[in-house]
Amino acid sequence: MAAVAGFVNVLGRLDLPEATGVADETTIIVDRNGDEIARLHGEQNRVPLALVEVSPILINAVIAAEDRDFFTHPGVDPVAIARALWADVRSQGALQGGSTITQQYVKNAFLTPDRTLVRKLKEASLSIKLERETEKTEILEGYLNTIYFGRGSYGIGAAARVWFGVSAAELNIAQSAYLAGLIRAPETADISRDHQVEEAYRRRTSVLVAMLEEGYISQSEFEATERQPIEGYTLERIANASVQLSPKAQAAGAGYVVEMMRRQLSDAYGSRAVFQGGLRVQSTIDLDLQLAAYEAATDILNRDGEPTAAVVVLDQIGGIRALVGGRDFAVSQVNLATGTDGGGSGRQPGSSFKPIVLAEALRQGISPLSQFEAPPTMEFLGLDDGAVWSVSNYNNADLGIVDLFGATRWSSNTVYAQLILETGPSPVQRLAGELGVAAELDPVHSLVLGTQEVSVLDMATAYATFAGRGERHSPQLLIDVLDREGKVIDRFASSSDRVLSSQQADIITAILGDVIASGTGRNAAVDGVPTAGKTGTTQDYRDAWFVGYTPKFTTAVWVGFPDSNRSMLNVAGLGQVTGGSLPAVIWRDVTAAAHRGVEPGSFSAPDAFPGEVLGTNLGVTTTTTPPPATTTTASEPEATTEGGDGAEEPETGDETPTSSSTEVPPEPTPDDTTTTTGPPPVEVSTTTADPPAADEGDE
Repeated sequence: MAAVAGFVNVLGRLDLPEATGVADETTIIVDRNGDEIARLHGEQNRVPLALVEVSPILINAVIAAEDRDFFTHPGVDPVAIARALWADVRSQGALQGGSTITQQYVKNAFLTPDRTLVRKLKEASLSIKLERETEKTEILEGYLNTIYFGRGSYGIGAAARVWFGVSAAELNIAQSAYLAGLIRAPETADISRDHQVEEAYRRRTSVLVAMLEEGYISQSEFEATERQPIEGYTLERIANASVQLSPKAQAAGAGYVVEMMRRQLSDAYGSRAVFQGGLRVQSTIDLDLQLAAYEAATDILNRDGEPTAAVVVLDQIGGIRALVGGRDFAVSQVNLATGTDGGGSGRQPGSSFKPIVLAEALRQGISPLSQFEAPPTMEFLGLDDGAVWSVSNYNNADLGIVDLFGATRWSSNTVYAQLILETGPSPVQRLAGELGVAAELDPVHSLVLGTQEVSVLDMATAYATFAGRGERHSPQLLIDVLDREGKVIDRFASSSDRVLSSQQADIITAILGDVIASGTGRNAAVDGVPTAGKTGTTQDYRDAWFVGYTPKFTTAVWVGFPDSNRSMLNVAGLGQVTGGSLPAVIWRDVTAAAHRGVEPGSFSAPDAFPGEVLGTNLGVTTTTTPPPATTTTASEPEATTEGGDGAEEPETGDETPTSSSTEVPPEPTPDDTTTTTGPPPVEVSTTTADPPAADEGDE
């Protein structure tokens, strides 16, 4: 025994080598308020912490389990070493235990993993050297940052998140005892593996007994902790995970937006830096709003086989505050909010595209007070490929003669078909790109009815330009990126461009505000918050949209099946899903959540309606159902008591909406009557209407 102690003491005079064990560090992504969203790591998930950031309970548990004499020994326990060496010599096999915390740290930080007698002696000698030159607290801190706790987690910072979803400072007695019990062989006591459950409980009990014997816990604390099932406070195992969402982000369906961030970071810095470089990333996401958006989308559409919703919320400078790309990222990684960028194909926006045509008309000097006939059906000859273009209003409604307020309020397809004849499709295509629609669009007249695929993010960006009084801000997902030392690598800012004049944008806002106040978007109204927006529904009810904004936020909502050929019939108690029904309700709930504790602000009212006031019969080749010649319209937007461009009330006998938190009112719809003072009074139908006959016959 004396010989072993003397030999180790001599070796203790050796110099310490450079540390080799501490390598990869985990990248952490937080939201705009500092709440953790996700951790990205390589083979080693490591988040270094200062000792003061670790729960004292965990420290006591580790000392009780691994090295009760840590604060008094010189770095090694000669008796334990002699016992281990004798066993190894006799067995000529793997080395026995006997390592102090200091020795374990030296092994992890300074030595190669070779299991030889020479390395064991070197480990002991370097431990003595380290103890002579380093404070005990520094050794303990280094040890807790390097030890492996299973599930890919190196160090207590990563382990606390992986096993329990908490910070190391929050670890309680039960959690600390379980983690301390994992240190010797972490992959053999995972409570989530059926054949390891018994061993997991045995280890926890062993640590609790040691803590009780050392006076770290009382008898009552011991008994109370023993009664707690480990399964009740550990997280499920995620096999081979290199991206781990926080529990809150998981509940908020944030997998899609985290994947967007991962791709952006990898493109900028490379995968090695992202998964091993210990970056600290702050995003524009607001986790509270992300959770509200996900719940709004899934509370209504909560049954297997029902459609899915995608949601994007932008702030005033293009920051993405929330993005819901689907119901479950683990099931499908196709991001339904980002179109082709997310692995999908984009979706047709239907009538939610009409405000872009309206914006181009205003840019070309066409007054919003221009008069248009709005018959049920119109046919146009010699356009694009020369075929007959037949356009119908929803439910074949005859709206008489309306201005652009009325045409937008009731989403008249026949009026907007005439409007794109005036503007031309090519300028509309160019303006869409300027507004932020990244999808490639063909300059054809049917573009006005939203027949070409775009993304939810595209539409949110375009409408945010209206909300920004004509200034477009590029969507932004990241705020800044710091390296592992806390130095700023990049700070991000949205770029901006003037696309429309303030007056033009204000006119659009007034018209779209009327849509919610008295038109097809009435289900989107939010108490006490100025709102503006537009519905959209495509052929055979395959896509339904509501896109709108307040002075502070812009939100786009799409509802549909991932399979674009499926129609949304008999969903959530509705005969068919249109933009003014489920999407408008989801939009309302998300917008209300976004404004909790936020002053809503106000829109700027247009000071005039400039431009050329056009007359009727614009570009009409054939009108199959001409409107009455005596019908006129008011030149200002006028409130009505009923209306809508698509949703019928549920059919007789249909179930009411099944969400536990939200009733889905039917979208109002115009009938075929006309008035002399504006859009016609309507009755809400109680039967399911047939889809429009024309290919472009959306809302």
